[in-house]
Amino acid sequence: MSFRQIAAALLAAALLGAGSRPTPLIVYSAPAGDRPAGADRINPADAILPDGRTAAPAGTTLLVGTGALGMALSPDGRYAILSGPASLAVVNAGTMKVASIYQNPSSSFFMGVAATRDPRDPARTMVLASDAAAGAVDVFDLDASGTLTAQAPVALPTTHGGRAFPAQIAVSPDGRNAYVADNLGDAAIEINLSDRTVAQTIPAGDFPLYIAAGRDTVLASGSGLSAYAALQTPATEPNFAAPAFDPSKSSALSVFEFSAGGTSVDPATVPMDPAPDGMQVIGGAAPGATVLSKDGGLAYVALSNVDRVAVVSLSGAPRVVRGLDLRLYPGAPYGAAPSAEALSPNGKRLYVALAGLNAVAVLDARRPTRYRFGLIPTGWFPTAIELSANGRYLYVANAKGDGGQGMLQRVDLKHTSLVKETLATLRYNRTPGIAKFNPVIPPLRSAKRSDVIDHVVYVAVGTRGYDAMLGDLKDDSGNPLGNGDAALNLYPQSVTPNLHALARSYALADNFYAADPDLNVAKQSATASAATLYQQLVNATSAARTPMDDHGDDPEDYARGGYLFNAFARAGLTYRDYGGLLHLSGYDGALYHLDVPALAALAGNVDLNYAGLNPKIGDAARAHEFVRDMQTFVQGDRVPSFTYVRIPTEDSTTGVKDADAALGAIVDFVSHTPHWSSTVIFIVPEGVVSPDDHVNAMRSYALVVSPLARRGYVGEQHLSVDSVVKTEEEVFGLPPLSLNDLLASDMAGFFTEAPDPETYQAQ
Repeated sequence: MSFRQIAAALLAAALLGAGSRPTPLIVYSAPAGDRPAGADRINPADAILPDGRTAAPAGTTLLVGTGALGMALSPDGRYAILSGPASLAVVNAGTMKVASIYQNPSSSFFMGVAATRDPRDPARTMVLASDAAAGAVDVFDLDASGTLTAQAPVALPTTHGGRAFPAQIAVSPDGRNAYVADNLGDAAIEINLSDRTVAQTIPAGDFPLYIAAGRDTVLASGSGLSAYAALQTPATEPNFAAPAFDPSKSSALSVFEFSAGGTSVDPATVPMDPAPDGMQVIGGAAPGATVLSKDGGLAYVALSNVDRVAVVSLSGAPRVVRGLDLRLYPGAPYGAAPSAEALSPNGKRLYVALAGLNAVAVLDARRPTRYRFGLIPTGWFPTAIELSANGRYLYVANAKGDGGQGMLQRVDLKHTSLVKETLATLRYNRTPGIAKFNPVIPPLRSAKRSDVIDHVVYVAVGTRGYDAMLGDLKDDSGNPLGNGDAALNLYPQSVTPNLHALARSYALADNFYAADPDLNVAKQSATASAATLYQQLVNATSAARTPMDDHGDDPEDYARGGYLFNAFARAGLTYRDYGGLLHLSGYDGALYHLDVPALAALAGNVDLNYAGLNPKIGDAARAHEFVRDMQTFVQGDRVPSFTYVRIPTEDSTTGVKDADAALGAIVDFVSHTPHWSSTVIFIVPEGVVSPDDHVNAMRSYALVVSPLARRGYVGEQHLSVDSVVKTEEEVFGLPPLSLNDLLASDMAGFFTEAPDPETYQAQ
């Protein structure tokens, strides 16, 4: 159904009046339809993304580097410098061609990069880059040809007994000082650029990532929810609790004013969010990207977890005076994820990068309104934006580009139709339609539960893609089944007899994709539908943050509404966790060394005897423990509505074979329980770590195993892990957790109203 038909239906419903038919329920699906993920052959900048949305960036684009996290323009506007974990790329802003690439095997560049005139020689350009691996700010000279020459780095002081982890860098308007957000040190560090030394370290909020500098004011946004310390005695179990929220540091904006001598005086704190209540609100607002008005009277602070920009008055006592809404529509679930900001030279327009919508929002900076001007489509996951000095050109750094490279995008705002680009952005993100009632899988947001499914089991197993696991799949007659390439198959039926038997007998999705190339980010989608901006940023250089080596399970990674476990708790439904969300910072596979709390909603709802992470425990033992624990619920007629099971497969023939046996044992057990007739099992890899697939490096698979599954069915619709989450929400009548599941295609087509109650026998 076209957009015009939907609009006509809505208009007709309104004209019929309140006493007539109710307004149709609008549902969304991914724009990809049946098309596979991948870059366009003619224009590689355009792509079908793994979640089924389209990336078609406006303007001129250039693929460059790996993961563009930060960006700066040189003072003369000739060059754009992009920072990624492995390199610094210098691009000629006029020709949009790479001028140079700087790489250092011992460096791990993060999101901080700044360019300014060198105070020692204003004719030269100095570039600063945050080096997470070294805990330093690297210093470079940028010459007229666009080549970077390394100078002596500025070592940053350690705090809290650990080392510095530099994030964003801001340079004062006079070019004399640079300010660095120290993410691990909970501080802002001032660097004197003339002598390349640290001038002072100023305490800030929890886990700051972003920083902004005005004439006499510096602002650091604390994205964190708490501070953590080493446990005197390492623990074998996590503490399930809410984080120790401190309103002066957690989800707060730190405002530093400087005296004439340059010393920080009377630091002020602007609370940006109350403490999460643990039921409706799980994650913090995550204040982040900040930009100052030209006169320094206002600050615009992006709240990445709640799709909002808080406008803070800096006149007198700093305080929030209004906000700008960034949600897709009024009341929409969160997920736009504002990640960067830029203010037009005249202060009238605020540009906000939306990492979750692959767009830049253009807002009226003077009025509290939604997209007053419009949206501009970008590449995948924009993380930094800059405006040319005259405000004509918008530069966008897209961290994921086409899935393998970062991307720089230049938009000529003078010749950009915001009406046209806004409509394109919406078209790239969702396909609307009028809902049709389905008794097995009701439409999302219909407030109806499935008439026949009462229990869902999600099994996350392995990290290999479709061809590696099922490329050799054949039906009972020996004919190829599914879109596989047997030449790329690594684990044939002889190694994975249960996976093959289940794929052949039940419903299989072969145009199915992991959420992200990074495993830590991808696995979040199974329980939260999306990874937060904070997690995705710090995960890019997670190893350098040891011991806070974030894997996506820390409180700072909580989305506003939390996880499926929280959604079930809000709905009064039962759930059980076997190995999920327990990989906290400081965990070594056996012991917890930091006081980082685990998700409070899991208390009493997790089997701590199930070895979800310990590499010394085999998968056979995991399956045995699952059966032992779940049997007590079966016997007491207390089978949870939702069960999450993680099988952390070792990437070897023996490891995959053991995981397959564990999978078979778990499905065998569940299929012989009294609730089998009303149960569905989703079997999905945690992510994809192997690029060997003839369709796309991120192609995965999903199995729908249930008496209500269409037997022998292969679904060709473009689906992702978000599709599974959406279908689970539809089964239980839950609201969407985020934009990702709202806009994904569901898996209703994999089910039938004519059940086949045959049980499964492990191979």
